[in-house]
Parts: sequence; C-alpha cells; structure tokens
Amino acid sequence: MDAAPASRVANLDLLRAIAIALVVPVNLVGERVIDVGPTMNHVFESGWVGVDLFFVLSGWLIGGLYWRELNRHGDIEVGRFWARRWLRTIPPYLIALVVVWGVRNVVTADPDPFDWRYLVFVQNYTGMPYWGVSWSLCVEEHFYLVLPVVLGLALRVRGGVPLALGAAALLSLAARVLTVPDGADPWGPQYTDTHMRLEGLALGVAAAWIYACRPDLWRALRRVGRAIVLPGLAFVASVPWLPLDVLNRYAYTGVAVAFVALVVATADRKPLPFASSRAVRAVALTSYSVYMTHMVAADAYRRLVMEALPGVPAALHVGLALVLIGLVGAGFYAAVERPSLWVRRRLAPRRSDVPSAALVAAN
Repeated sequence: MDAAPASRVANLDLLRAIAIALVVPVNLVGERVIDVGPTMNHVFESGWVGVDLFFVLSGWLIGGLYWRELNRHGDIEVGRFWARRWLRTIPPYLIALVVVWGVRNVVTADPDPFDWRYLVFVQNYTGMPYWGVSWSLCVEEHFYLVLPVVLGLALRVRGGVPLALGAAALLSLAARVLTVPDGADPWGPQYTDTHMRLEGLALGVAAAWIYACRPDLWRALRRVGRAIVLPGLAFVASVPWLPLDVLNRYAYTGVAVAFVALVVATADRKPLPFASSRAVRAVALTSYSVYMTHMVAADAYRRLVMEALPGVPAALHVGLALVLIGLVGAGFYAAVERPSLWVRRRLAPRRSDVPSAALVAAN
C-alpha cells in the first residue's frame, strides 16, 4: 500500500492491523473451521466490521492520493491513477486466485472448475463457489474504476464532490432499505453487492477531500469525529446483538460512520499506543496478503492439524491457526506482493513534473 504521510502512517497502520485482526476470526468460525461455541461463534462472526474498516481506510488513502495530485498538479492523470491501482492490487490477486483454486483442486475430491468470472471481478454478484472473501476485492476494484470518472465530472459542478460522494453513500443505504426482505440471510446480496456496500469507501474519500481541500471544514469535522468516535465504536460493539433486519439494512451505514469518525479523530494526531511498534507495522504491511490467503491457510490447518488432534481445546486451535495464517500471509507478501510493488514503481511511478514514458500513451 502506498505510504501515507509520515505523521499519519503509524495510526493508519494500527487501524489496518485492527481491521485484519477482526476479519480473520470471522472466517475461522463463520466457515466452521473452528467451533468455539454458539455464543463466541456469533460474536466472532460479527468481525465482518473489519472489512468495513478496510473500506474506510481504502477510501481515505485513495482519496488522499487523488486530492494531493490534483492540488499539486492541477489535474489528474487518470491513466496513471488506474495503472497504479491495478498494478497494486491485481497481480497479487491473480496469483492468490490461482493458489486458492489450485489448492482446492488438489485437496477436494470433487473440485469446482476454474471460474472465469473471478478474472473480471463479478463473482460478488454472480456467486462464489470458492474464495468467498474475494467479494470485498470486487467492491474495491469497481470503486477504483469508477471513482476518477465520477470525481472528474463532479469537479465541474459547484458542490459536486460532496454531492456525488454523499449520493453514493445514500445509494447503498436506500438499496438495502428498499430491496432487502424481512428475515433475509445476513450473508446475502446486501453483504456482497457493490452498490450496497459503498458507504465506507465514499465517506473515506469525502473525509480525505475535506482534509486536503477544505482545511476550514476539517477542523470542524475533526471535532465532530472526536466527539462521536466513542459512541460510534459502542455501536460497532453492539453489532452482534442487533435485530436481523436492522443489521441487514442499517448497520453498514452506522459502522461506516463510526469508522470514518475513528479515522478523522486519529488522522493527524500523534501516534496512538503501540501504533509505531514493529509488530503493528508488520501486520499492517502484510494485511492484504493475509486477507487473500487466510482461508487457504485455515483450511490447511483444519486438514493437517485439527483432524489429527481432535482433543485439543478450541482456544489453542484458534491460536495455532492464527500463527499459521500469519506465516502464510507473510510468505505471500515477501514472494508476491512486495515484488509486485517494485514492478509498479518501475512501470507507474508516482507523478512528478516529468511524465512517465510507460504512461504517455495512456493519457
């Protein structure tokens, strides 16, 4: 991930580390890799809020990059913007896809054929026979594709930026309220479809716009963020006990607002406790790789360890599985993600006053 400004990187790393720490357990118990009892299973399953924290952080990051380029150069090289996003996310994604499908093909008696829909990021709408966590990667790729076009049009209209980003957030809320039936499965389309999950990304970009372009409003927004961050986090903590229909229709909006408040409240303050530690930085750096590979590692743990040691307490299995997941994610980062970042720096460097030869044709 692109480095944030030095004054903010530690706190953003801490939030990334928290996000992945929330997400991994939900899939360990949600996929019933490890059963920790009905109550704790239910609590762990609400760790999906970590994905929403990732969405807010992604919106903040991509918005910050967009507004800084616009302020510095007066325009946006859309070709470079897309190239940097795609070179950052897609090469590791494609390799992880091959790994996930290949491992599944080896260990499953009747494996699914390779699903070509995964190559064009539509599986969150059409169904995911394997690699269910990839739905959120689809949401982000759709957002990255459309964002510079929407913002380019919005900048031509007075007040267009907050209007466009606010409309995107309201679209998701309205789509869930109007289309999700009573008693719907909480893991249904309202959880995975892009048009129903835009709040975190859109509000993250909006917060970055205020930070970069409206310093007068930023001071007021920071005060509001710090005032509501604790009530917001209390709402996030209440998610496991929300009524199903409230969860399906309204919770994503509440969680997104809470996490935007958290980012705004911590974005330009001194590092929080542990934020500058090596452990937090390592978890943050490898979070994308861990996210893509953690279900493969968890399944391997279940097959190789849990089935061989059925009498081991569930809590110990959770700890050992997390260690394996961390090692696999770190290995994927070193072998795949980090080299892909080097390739991106060569092919699509950050914009300077000298155009990149590799991108001249794209602009």
